[in-house]
Amino acid sequence: MYLFYLTMKTANGLIAVAILLYILILAILSPVLKRKEKYGIVRVMSILPAIAAVIHFAVYGTVCFEHFIYLYLEALIPLMFLYSGKKPKLRILRSVTSSILALGVCFVFLINAIGSPMVHNYTRMSYTESFKNMLDTLEKEYCLNSWKKIDYDALYKEYLPQVEEAERNNNEIEYAAIITEVTHKFYDSHTYSYLSQNIDLTTCEYMAGNDYGLSMIRVDDGSVIAVSVEPNCVANKEGIHDGTTIVAWNGKDIDEAVAETECCFPGISFPVKENEDVFRPMFLAGKGEECVDITFINDEGAEQTISAKSIDTYYDRLMSTYAKLSHLNTEQRNFHSCMLDDKCGYIQIISESYNSLWDNVAAVRNGYYPKLTEYYADMIKNLENQGMEYLIIDIRNNGGGYDCVAGALASLFTEEKKHMVSFGYEDTNGYHISENQYIYPDGRYKDLPVAVLVNSQCMSAGDGMAKFLGDCDNVTLMGITSSSGVNQNNGGYIYLTENIEVCYPVFLSLSENGTPLIDTDNTRENNIPLDVKIPITRENAEELFGEDSKDIELEYAIEYLQKSN
Repeated sequence: MYLFYLTMKTANGLIAVAILLYILILAILSPVLKRKEKYGIVRVMSILPAIAAVIHFAVYGTVCFEHFIYLYLEALIPLMFLYSGKKPKLRILRSVTSSILALGVCFVFLINAIGSPMVHNYTRMSYTESFKNMLDTLEKEYCLNSWKKIDYDALYKEYLPQVEEAERNNNEIEYAAIITEVTHKFYDSHTYSYLSQNIDLTTCEYMAGNDYGLSMIRVDDGSVIAVSVEPNCVANKEGIHDGTTIVAWNGKDIDEAVAETECCFPGISFPVKENEDVFRPMFLAGKGEECVDITFINDEGAEQTISAKSIDTYYDRLMSTYAKLSHLNTEQRNFHSCMLDDKCGYIQIISESYNSLWDNVAAVRNGYYPKLTEYYADMIKNLENQGMEYLIIDIRNNGGGYDCVAGALASLFTEEKKHMVSFGYEDTNGYHISENQYIYPDGRYKDLPVAVLVNSQCMSAGDGMAKFLGDCDNVTLMGITSSSGVNQNNGGYIYLTENIEVCYPVFLSLSENGTPLIDTDNTRENNIPLDVKIPITRENAEELFGEDSKDIELEYAIEYLQKSN
């Protein structure tokens, strides 16, 4: 309810409420003015909201239209009063109908606007002007500015000259890459550049770098090894194959080169530093000019340096290797359950979205969601009937949704009422809680051994699920990487061009002690640590990055539960 209240207080929320009140007044006045033979006033009043909607549309433009469809529909409702009507009963019916319709459309608009309460259109500006306005807007509206200590002056100083260069070149791809870099500096998976299909692939290829015929990953002994090596490329012919140890990249010690690499790419973000560290060697493999020098340990155990020429853009190899490590190439099914063997049950959840109506009702009820708790319980009971003794819950690549959907599952594993999430605000005196939501105890499966698989693509309410489940005594949280490290409420949209959009969170999700829930601060330290970190070894790296790409995390979890029970 608090988020609904905050949405009502925004400029467009107030416009929607004002139109609603306007229609209610019009509904009351129209019969009165009809009797006094002054219906011309009503006709004038009936078209004013539509005129206002046209002006609003002219300001925001077509790129923002999807955010305001219901607002514009609400503004058209008064047109029902253009015709005076001859029968009093029909006029009364019209007044009642218009009032109910306006109330419903206004409510739908506000509910939808919770996800997009702040919308800005800077597409009519130059790159430089839109960039400056973007930073100004983020400084005013981004809800984690103080928590992450965002230095806007530094961003302005570093990137403005690059934006000016992109503007001189009239190069939208360069501008998209710059905006992607800027949003990357927020280290927040909810703050990102969204690129249209017109420029997304070209920008990704531009930012991926050059393909020298291999990718890289760090294994548990600290070495960086080659993976996804292209057969018969120069590097391969010179002796580099899957598993070869790389000791230097373009003349720089491999550890130093890896440490300097940032994993900046459209659609990928690493708020938690230790997660980004896992992927740095992979992104380093695309860094360089037309040729790079690669130093490696050859099969005779000696250091060898070769010069490898770029064979293509690194995009395809990067995406393939990234997908294998993140298990994006496996089937993604929400609320899917099955038996993995005669004792191990499996549940996959890729989104905290069950039923939009009931999800919202549960949010209004402060997280109480017995209907969904029973759904989860039935799912687990069905697995028990098939012989399940322990359970794996797979929330890797979980894109989020409603925290209450996560809380409904966690309730099965606890007998205590627990804090789930708070909503509130920040002022000069710090953070303040205005509303709390809870995990309501059920506890019927509190003794069931559970392993929860997460990865760096598990974010938002997925992060919430990782935390809520991980706080239960019977649950072991595990993965190669931890969950993403974000949980704030998205809602800010800045349109820079027709192809470049910046999204960012504007409403706060808070922990029980009143600090931002889950999100990393400027230190980028993980707030949902793993109980068990699954290692990448030389042996399982070959299985993970091979053509068949084994799910080594799932295999590890099964073996872990077998040994523990």
